Amino acid sequence: MWERLANIDRRVIYVLMILIIALSLIKPVGLAIIPSPETQKVYDFIESLAPGSIVYLGFDFSAGGIPELMPAAQSLVRQGFRKDLRFVCAGMWVMAGDMADTAFSIVPEEFPDKQYGVDWVNIGYKPGGEVLLQKMLSSIYEAAVGVDHYGNDLNTLPLMKEVQTLKDVDALFIFVTGTPGERQYIAHVTSPHNKPLIVSCISVSVPELMPLVQSGQVHAAVRGMKGAAEYELLVGHPGSATAGMDAQSFSHALIIVFIILGNVGYLLTQKKEKK
Repeated sequence: MWERLANIDRRVIYVLMILIIALSLIKPVGLAIIPSPETQKVYDFIESLAPGSIVYLGFDFSAGGIPELMPAAQSLVRQGFRKDLRFVCAGMWVMAGDMADTAFSIVPEEFPDKQYGVDWVNIGYKPGGEVLLQKMLSSIYEAAVGVDHYGNDLNTLPLMKEVQTLKDVDALFIFVTGTPGERQYIAHVTSPHNKPLIVSCISVSVPELMPLVQSGQVHAAVRGMKGAAEYELLVGHPGSATAGMDAQSFSHALIIVFIILGNVGYLLTQKKEKK
């Protein structure tokens, strides 16, 4: 018996891990989540903005960042529209327009009174990398070649009459997984023009981001899936990040159980052999 504990078939572990993760995602328990001061600071900052304020959203990530970044983006949309904020979306990554489209897909059902072109605009991806940011500081219309993600003329969208350049927005909230990312915004936009910058990043990028937060170059940050789950909680709409944290917690617990069983089996087997 003890030998079997010390040599559990790895296939058993894989099957149990799959079951634990699947059940947690399908039917999340909702383990207790306590918002960190950093995520609370993000929430409080958005709450502090006056109704009608305009926030630039930088969707600088691809499909691989969806599990960690999309919950934060949709939480921001929910909080922002409850506050009657307005959004201009763009990005230096090819899927920027698609990511923004996904983030705002909740609007027709949850905020039917909000109108595209009035309350939000999706400029989408435009080539140029950080040169794009420099151009948007002088003319968003020219940087975007005059059209949004859907091919609409920007001059026909009422919101864009108020946002001629990036200098016209009240804050920037960006979602990033790499380069170009937060450092390009800091270098060209937020530091030179004293604009508040909020960053939502994936978990592996947190160590690189925190020095920028501590130095004040980034006002606050939503850090990985845990931060996104905290933001969902603060906004009052638990979603995929909350379910993801359940799956992560239960899978870690299962691994710990198997480590304990393996070590107990090994020690008892050794004891038996000595006898």
